[in-house]
Amino acid sequence: MNIDKPLLADIVASGACSHDASTAELTDFVENAVEGLHRVGPDGTILWANRAELQMLGYEWDEYVGRHIAEFHEDPATIDYILATLLSGGTLYDQPARLRCKDGSIKHVLIHSNGHFEDGRLRHTRCFTRDATERQQRDVALAQRDAMLLNAPVAAALLVGPELRFHLVNNRYCELFDCSDLVGRTFGEAFPDLHGGSVAEEIARVFATGTRYEAEELVLSRLDAQGQPCERYFKFSLEPLMGADGRPEGVIAVAVEVTEHVRSRQAIERAHREREQLLVDLRAASQAKDEFLAMLGHELRNPLSPIVTALQLMRMRGDGAHSREGEIIQRQVDHLVRLVDDLLDVSRVTRGKIELKVERVELARVTGKAVEMASLLVEQRGHRLEVDVEPGLEWEGDPVRLAQVVSNLLTNAARYTEPGGRLWLRVRRDGPDAVEISVRDTGIGLAPEVRDQVFELFYQGKRSIDRSEGGLGIGLALVKNIVELHGGSVQAHSEGRGLGSEFVVRLPLRSAIAMQALFGSMPAAEPLGAPQRVLLVDDNVDGADTLGRLLRAHGHAVEVYHDPVSALAAVDRFHPTVALLDIGLPVLDGYQLAARIRALPGGRGCRLVALSGYGLAADHARSSAAGFERHLVKPVDPGEAARVVAAAAPTD
Repeated sequence: MNIDKPLLADIVASGACSHDASTAELTDFVENAVEGLHRVGPDGTILWANRAELQMLGYEWDEYVGRHIAEFHEDPATIDYILATLLSGGTLYDQPARLRCKDGSIKHVLIHSNGHFEDGRLRHTRCFTRDATERQQRDVALAQRDAMLLNAPVAAALLVGPELRFHLVNNRYCELFDCSDLVGRTFGEAFPDLHGGSVAEEIARVFATGTRYEAEELVLSRLDAQGQPCERYFKFSLEPLMGADGRPEGVIAVAVEVTEHVRSRQAIERAHREREQLLVDLRAASQAKDEFLAMLGHELRNPLSPIVTALQLMRMRGDGAHSREGEIIQRQVDHLVRLVDDLLDVSRVTRGKIELKVERVELARVTGKAVEMASLLVEQRGHRLEVDVEPGLEWEGDPVRLAQVVSNLLTNAARYTEPGGRLWLRVRRDGPDAVEISVRDTGIGLAPEVRDQVFELFYQGKRSIDRSEGGLGIGLALVKNIVELHGGSVQAHSEGRGLGSEFVVRLPLRSAIAMQALFGSMPAAEPLGAPQRVLLVDDNVDGADTLGRLLRAHGHAVEVYHDPVSALAAVDRFHPTVALLDIGLPVLDGYQLAARIRALPGGRGCRLVALSGYGLAADHARSSAAGFERHLVKPVDPGEAARVVAAAAPTD
């Protein structure tokens, strides 16, 4: 007797097998099979289901058997198709369906089914139900992966199998590499000119080893529209596609063209190299210019010295040195000597060779000397000069050089003011720690576009045809350099042509160069107390740096900052024992900075000392209320600062 395997459940259920042992064995087989089994009548009623079927969907026997199969199918069209196929005598293999579980979830299954017919009529169907949830999730993931690659904003392709055939290629990839119909072709077939090259080798290596590859600037030579080879650059990455067994199944290739970016960077790098070379050339030219000026000044002095000596001898012998011609020669020689002196001075300044001799002087003495130096030209041109100097005002710096600055400004004003004009020299305190010197005239004035140019070396502006103003265009450049050496600044002001000019010099009462002279050559001193870790914060760069040098000379570890943000960032690393804080800082003032420092772990126990240009009783009281132990008034006395820091001892 031939037994059709699909009829096994049917045979068991009907008792067709007469042997009791065989019947029991078969019954146990179908009832306890790991695959879900069920039987459906021609009207769609579920006639029987095994344990695996019920457990898969979560139903009890009476909740499932006896009900219409459509109650458990999520898609009506699917069950209609299944029933129609079986009624017509068809067979189903791997028919996907979605079944509704008792807990409301949806189970993805695959159904294998055929019908049992008698006398041409369907008696019931025999169905196997297999849980396909994992397969469905994998299929969804693969579909999402493929959709992501196809819709990616960058060029992407998927090559699969040992032959590395293109399985998916998005439009961006085809556009980028100017190709089409890649699917189904190997990499070598699609790009014969790259076969055997580095790209093909890397794709094969990624597939073989499962390790990714990335190139920031992969260069490929392709033909342009005119058929000429053209280098193109790509950011290129290869990612292995791993299978369920952990072995590579394919390679995902992603490419982004960065040709324009690379060419822009290369252009910038070329420009940078050219700029560096230009700077080298400019420095060489500047050095050659400075050396030429120095040589020229010294060479001009050689013939001037005997001329001046000869004039003096002629005057002593009475050989006509006091004649009109002798006076002319004397005036012109004096003028030439001043020009040579200016040449020598500017060459020394630009080469950093100038040597300032610092002392404390009354500014009235300095300006008096400057007026004396410029008086001859002022008198010759018939000007009226008014001088207003604040009495008792003292300054630290090089008085000879400052007199030269003021004299040059007065000479410049006299030279560019029509005869019979007016000049004003004014000197006054500007705040607690600075002085302002201004020279104003009723001269030809300055156009807006030349106000900054007047301080450039050899700049002279528009001259009359007879060059009656004279000069080499050195004086104002020298003024600017000397003022900046003292830590100051100079500015030119004018309402316009014909409306006069004003030059304003602003200098610290204790200039940076004075501080350097005070501390720069100081030998290392023995600490007045235990060495401290000092945090010094002051936006006056020169003042802070020189004070830091002084404290280091006394054996302290000092870190200097010119803005509060940088100082705060260093606190937890440096753990200062003393903090000297300028009250007038930008962004955060000294009081706010002190509070922030105390709030940090590295600032606990730190002693606070205030630096300020204001020293009234109210200023001291406010500093004390903010937690500062001392309030030092600028300009800070170096000895006092050293004693204050040395007196502080770290606290636990």
